[in-house]
Amino acid sequence: MSRRPTIRDVAEQAGVSIATVSRVLNDRADVSAETRERVREVARSVGYSADPAARGLVTQRTQLVAVVVGDNAGHRDLSLLFFGKVMAAVSRRLAVAGIDALLLQELDVAPQHRFDAAILIGVDGSDPLVTELWTHSVPLVGVDVRVGGRRTAFVGSDHREGMRLALAHLHKLGHRRIAHVAGARNTVAGADRIAAFLRETAQRGLALPDGYVREADFSSAGGYRETRALLELDERPTAVVAASDLMALAALQAIRDAGLEPGRDVAVVGFDDLEAAALAHPPLTTIRQDRAKLGVVAAERALELIEHTETTPPETILPVELIVRSSTAGV
Repeated sequence: MSRRPTIRDVAEQAGVSIATVSRVLNDRADVSAETRERVREVARSVGYSADPAARGLVTQRTQLVAVVVGDNAGHRDLSLLFFGKVMAAVSRRLAVAGIDALLLQELDVAPQHRFDAAILIGVDGSDPLVTELWTHSVPLVGVDVRVGGRRTAFVGSDHREGMRLALAHLHKLGHRRIAHVAGARNTVAGADRIAAFLRETAQRGLALPDGYVREADFSSAGGYRETRALLELDERPTAVVAASDLMALAALQAIRDAGLEPGRDVAVVGFDDLEAAALAHPPLTTIRQDRAKLGVVAAERALELIEHTETTPPETILPVELIVRSSTAGV
């Protein structure tokens, strides 16, 4: 093997996951004896040190960055759906630097699990896990997660500008009764978007009747439920801004089920620009986040924190873009 062997090489040849290799090399007990021996044998054959302590004598590093995916926006699968492209970009960027990304759930993270930095996705900044990692001097990068303190970094999208773009678009089309199906308030994205919606409607002098702001959890079920509630109001809105594409896609169905035509009777704007947005009926107007760029920048911030122990990178807010499709029409 001409290049330095990585933990990914060991995982592929042993027929196991990177997480399993990491458990073996870090002497975790939750791996069978047979698998443990196979992993160690492959590690020896490719020249990858199976002894993290010996490896650390030279570099004090594991060449691993944990990508911890939580469920503060609802079910963990929701985070994976949106952040899949983010995580792929993280992995590719770290690989260029010879570092492996280790995907973990919150419950997978244990004190004996060693890595050089952690990228947090869908985890509350107040979660005990964050304190635990910080206490063990693990550099932390939050993707839409604010953790604060030394050796931490924040990477996110401009949620407030996204909401401004959505409201400006609908207002230009003549909409004055605009409702919001909000995301989870315990997330940066949910909180920033609802705050921006309230500010933008106030600045434009738009009336906001009781019930026009509906709180959900970014899920399709929440989007469907809260859109149906909006349509049952005595004065239903002519437009709905949803805090995620999943909720917006469900809103389209809720409007159809109410005997109305989405786009014509009720305009809908989403947020994210998932792959399904362009395939919806009608195609969904939405706010596009650059998920690949989020991943690349998160990985680069992790590398900076690893290499420069006294540096705290600046907060990074990435621009968003309004993508206009057929789900929005004038009144």
